Amino acid sequence: MATTTRRVPAFVSSTLLLLGVALTVLGVVLMEARHSLLTPEGLSMRAVAALADPRVSAYVAGKATDAVLSAQPDLTAFRPVVVSVAEATVSSYPFQRAIQASIRSTVSAVLSEGSNKVALSIPDLGVLLRSALSQANPALAEKIPPRVRGAVSDLGDGWASRAVVDLLRLSRRLAGFIVMLFGLGAACLAGGFVLARDRRHALLNASVHLVAAGVVLLVLRAAAGWSLQSGGADAMSREAMAGVWAAFTAGIRGWALTLAFVGLVTSASAFSVLDRISFADALARFWRVVQEPPAGAWGRLGRSVLLVAAGAAAVRHPREVLEWLMLAAGGALVFVGVREALALLTAQGSSAAGAARATGMGIRRVATVAAATALLAWAAVAMMRPAQPSEALATGLCNGSAALCDRPLNQITFPGAHNAMSSADVAGWMFPQHERGLATQLTDGIRAFLIDVHYGRPAGGVVVTDLDVETVSRARIEEAVGPEGVEAALRIRDRFAGGELGPRGLYLCHGFCELGAQPLGPWLSTVADFLVQHPDEVVVLVIEDYVAPGDIAAEFDRAGLSDLVYRGNGQAPWPALRVLVDTRQRVVVMTESGRAGVPWLLPAFDVMQETPYRFRNPAELSCAANRGGTRGALFQINNWIDTTPAPKPSNAAVVNAHDALLARARRCQEERGLKPTILAVDFYRTGDVVGVARALNQ
Repeated sequence: MATTTRRVPAFVSSTLLLLGVALTVLGVVLMEARHSLLTPEGLSMRAVAALADPRVSAYVAGKATDAVLSAQPDLTAFRPVVVSVAEATVSSYPFQRAIQASIRSTVSAVLSEGSNKVALSIPDLGVLLRSALSQANPALAEKIPPRVRGAVSDLGDGWASRAVVDLLRLSRRLAGFIVMLFGLGAACLAGGFVLARDRRHALLNASVHLVAAGVVLLVLRAAAGWSLQSGGADAMSREAMAGVWAAFTAGIRGWALTLAFVGLVTSASAFSVLDRISFADALARFWRVVQEPPAGAWGRLGRSVLLVAAGAAAVRHPREVLEWLMLAAGGALVFVGVREALALLTAQGSSAAGAARATGMGIRRVATVAAATALLAWAAVAMMRPAQPSEALATGLCNGSAALCDRPLNQITFPGAHNAMSSADVAGWMFPQHERGLATQLTDGIRAFLIDVHYGRPAGGVVVTDLDVETVSRARIEEAVGPEGVEAALRIRDRFAGGELGPRGLYLCHGFCELGAQPLGPWLSTVADFLVQHPDEVVVLVIEDYVAPGDIAAEFDRAGLSDLVYRGNGQAPWPALRVLVDTRQRVVVMTESGRAGVPWLLPAFDVMQETPYRFRNPAELSCAANRGGTRGALFQINNWIDTTPAPKPSNAAVVNAHDALLARARRCQEERGLKPTILAVDFYRTGDVVGVARALNQ
C-alpha cells in the first residue's frame, strides 16, 4: 500500500505535465488560427502572402485569363499575351488590394449578414488588365472588357462552403475558449511541478513534451502539404493548393518552431544542473539504432518501413528534407550551446562561493539558472514567433500621405475643382473653367469634384438640354451662365428646333448642355478606373443635380462605381480614411438638391457648410456662412472670381496663388471653427491648390 502511495504522485505529476503542454499547444494553435485565418483581416493578409508564391500566382493568372476569354472569346488567339499580362497584374499592388477587399467583403458578409456562400472573385479585373496592357499594346488593351470579374474560387452551397462558413462563425466564440485552454494548461503545469519528486526531471520531461509537440506540428503540416500536391484535378491546381497551404499555415510553422526552440532551451537548462551527457555518445547510440535491427519480426518490419519512408521522402522532396535536417542540426547546436553556457554559469557561481555557504549557493544556483532560462525562453519567443503577413504590402499611404490614414474625413482637406467637367480639352466646350479634364485632374492630385448633371439629348454633334423633364427656371439657368450664355445656348438650340433628337441621357453640363456637354457614364467610369488602379485614394463628389436620384444611381451602377460609394449617414463622427479604404467606401457622394430616394446620395447642405460663391473681385472673398448654415461637419471653401459666362485665368492666378489661398483657408478655418474639407477653385493648374491642401493637412 505504501509503495502504491509513493508511486501515485509521480504518475500524477507526469500526467499533469503532459496535459499542461498539450493544452498550451492547442491554445497556441487555435490562437494563431483565429488571428490569421478566421478574421477578415487575417485571412486577407494570408491570401496576399499566398500570391507571392509563383505556384499560386500562376493559377490565379490562369483564372483571370479564363475570365477575360470567357467575356471576349475573340481574344483566344492572344491567350499567351493575356496570360503574360495577367501574371504581371497578379503581382501588382492594386490587384493584391482588390483581393484583400474581396476576401474582407466575403467574410464580413458571412459574419454579419448570414450569407452561406463563399465565393471569391476579382473585382474590376478588366480595368487592371487593360491598364497593364495599355503601354505595350493599346489596341489589344481596348478589346479587354473593362468590367469583367474573375472568379478565383466558388465553393457554391455544398458541404465545403458550409464547413468554411461554420469555421468563420466559430471564430467569434474561440476567444474565451483559448483563454480557458491557456489557464488550464498553466494550472496543470504548475500542479505537475508541485507534485514532482525531482523538479529538475520534471522540467526535463515538460521540455521534451514541448519539443515533441513542435516536431509533431511540423510533421503534420508537411504531411498535409505533400498530400495536397498528390491530389487535385490537375497539376496546376495541386501546386496552387500546396502554395496556399504553405502561406496559410506559415504561422503554425512559426509557432511550432517557437515551441520546439523553447523546449530545447528549457531542456538544456535541466541538463545543465543534472549529470552531464556526451553529445557524441548520443549520436553514436542513434547510429547504432539505425544500423542494428531490433529484435523480433515486427520491430524489424517497423524499422524497414521507417527507413523506406525517409528515403522516399528525400527523393521526392529533397529541398524539404534538407530543410528538416538543417532544423535538426540547428536545434542540436542550440541545445548544446545553451547547456554549456548555463553549466558554466552555475559552475562559476559555485566555485566563487566556497563550501561554507553551499546551501545558500545551491538556492542561488537554481535561481540563476531559472532566471537565465526564463530570459532565453523569452528571447526564443520574441525571435521565433511568426510575424503577421504585411498588411501593407501596403504603401501605408492614404491620398498620398501616411499621416492622413487615421484622420477622420472632416479633418482632411481635399483639393477641389469647381465645375470639374468644364475643361478646355473637352471638344466643343464653351467658357471652360479648367485647363485639363478629369483624367489629368486625378493624376495632378485633385480629389474633390463639383459637377452639374442635366438631362440632355444628342442632336447633330451637340447635346440639347431636355427642359421638358427638368423643372429649372430660366432665372436659375441665367444665374449659372449669365444672360450672354443663355442667349448663346438658345441660338444653338434653335438650330435643332423640330429636328430629330437622340435618346435622353444624363450629361455633365453647366446651365445649358448646348454650351458644352459630356456623358456622365464615361466620366464616372474614369473615376472608377482610377480608383481601381489607386486602391488607397478617396474622392468626394458634390453634384448639382437636375435629374432624378435613381437615374444618377443607375449611372453609378453601370460605371462600376456603386460598389465603392460611402454608405454612412454623413453625420459626425466621420470615419478615418483608412476605414474608408479598407471597407471599399472610397467615393463620398453629395447632391445639392438633397432629394431622397438613394441612401448613399447624401444631402450636401445637411452634411456640409460652405462660404459664399459669387465674388466679383478678390477683395470680396469672405468666409461668411452660406448654404448649409452652420450645421454640417464638412466645410467647403469656394475660391473663385465670378465673371460669368467666361471665367478668367488671370483672376485664378491671383486667388489661387499659394500664399493668398493658404491665408484665406486659415482665416476661414479660424472664423468658422472648421477645418476646410473641400478647397474648390477654377483653373486648378493655375496657382497651387494641391500644395495648399497639402500644407493644411500637415
